[in-house]
Amino acid sequence: MTFVGPISYTCISYSFLTDRILEKCSALFNNNYGIWANDAPLHSNNALKAGSRVKLGIKRLREFLLFNDHCFLVVAEIRSSDIDQFELIGHAFCTYAKYDPLNGNAVWITQLVVDSSYRRRGVAGTLLSMATNNVEDVVIAGLVSSHPYAIMSLCNACNRIPINLKFIADHAENVIRVCNIPYVSHTQIVGSIFDKQPPLAVDINQQPISLVNTDFFVDHKELLVILKTISKKWLLGPLLDGHELLIVLPTTSVRHSRTTSNGSSCNISP
Repeated sequence: MTFVGPISYTCISYSFLTDRILEKCSALFNNNYGIWANDAPLHSNNALKAGSRVKLGIKRLREFLLFNDHCFLVVAEIRSSDIDQFELIGHAFCTYAKYDPLNGNAVWITQLVVDSSYRRRGVAGTLLSMATNNVEDVVIAGLVSSHPYAIMSLCNACNRIPINLKFIADHAENVIRVCNIPYVSHTQIVGSIFDKQPPLAVDINQQPISLVNTDFFVDHKELLVILKTISKKWLLGPLLDGHELLIVLPTTSVRHSRTTSNGSSCNISP
């Protein structure tokens, strides 16, 4: 199948998220997110198989990512010249909430996935930029992810704002609380900037800086290689098993109306 550009990016509001759309998102996630780590069976009573793909069906997507009507989806699609249809190559599930400490709104990215064939092309950054510009008066954006490039993509989407550890320490817990994300709200934040260390002792060189203990035991081999290559400029510290990296950033996005009833879309060249 031959695909031609440009990539089309579309914001879809909560009320327009059909099962057909979620089926495509589920397939993208299942084929591209990652695999379970070797110790995943130990932490799941052998319900999970090491090396098998991490999967989410439509029911779980709705439960974890579409938990209120402030949730929305940004998709990246590219047209097939063979059968003249659009193929989903990336998506970002998002939500927003009023954030009084900074007198505006907070946007939280609940899931970010890009097809492995289209990574390192700016797709993730554009998805996140669309997300932060889809809500009016956004002053802060955040996400939890085990992938360093997801963190870097959010930085790019926020006008390449440098990571500020004090800003994360001051706002991360509050943003998580107001956005009330089901799979994050009741987890434990750990790291030196929060003066909270994991209950189990870790090597002195593995002391976390900004993590969430999600008990999500996805394989980290590829991610640890990436962290090693960017270690000189990486500020968020090590990634521990069963944990994910935590970041919040101030935004300087434009102030415009929220997604209209029929959604909003634009075409952006990769």
